[in-house]
Amino acid sequence: MADAQKVLNLENLIKGYLADMANLREKLRAQKEMLKSTIEGDKDYSEAAAKTAEIKKKENEIKQKLVKVDAVIGTKMQIEKISTELKNVQLSLSDYLNEYADITRSTEFIGPEGELLQIVRNAKLVNKKV
Repeated sequence: MADAQKVLNLENLIKGYLADMANLREKLRAQKEMLKSTIEGDKDYSEAAAKTAEIKKKENEIKQKLVKVDAVIGTKMQIEKISTELKNVQLSLSDYLNEYADITRSTEFIGPEGELLQIVRNAKLVNKKV
C-alpha cells in the first residue's frame, strides 16, 4: 500500500512539473518575442540585418556551387557515415553502461586511462507514437 501511495505521489509531482515546464516555456516564448520585436524595430539593426541577408545569400550561392564538386560530395558522405557510426556506438555504450550500473549498483567506472568516470542516467518524457 505504501508503494501505491508513493507511485501516486510521484505521478502528481511529475504532472506538476510538466505543468510548470509548460508555463515556463510559454513565458519564455513571450519574452523572446518581445525581445525580438524590440530589436527588429530598431532602424540601425534593420539596415544591418538587410546587409547581412544579402551577404548570406551570396555565401549560400557559392556554397551550393562547392557542394556539387565530387570531392566535396565524397567528404559529405564520409561525414554522414561516420556520424551515423558514432551515434550507434554511443547508443550501444549507453545500453552497456545502464546494464553495468544495474548489475554492479555503481555509478562509477574506471576508464581505459585509469580515470574515474561517473555514469549519468537521464530520463525524459516524449510523446508515444501510436
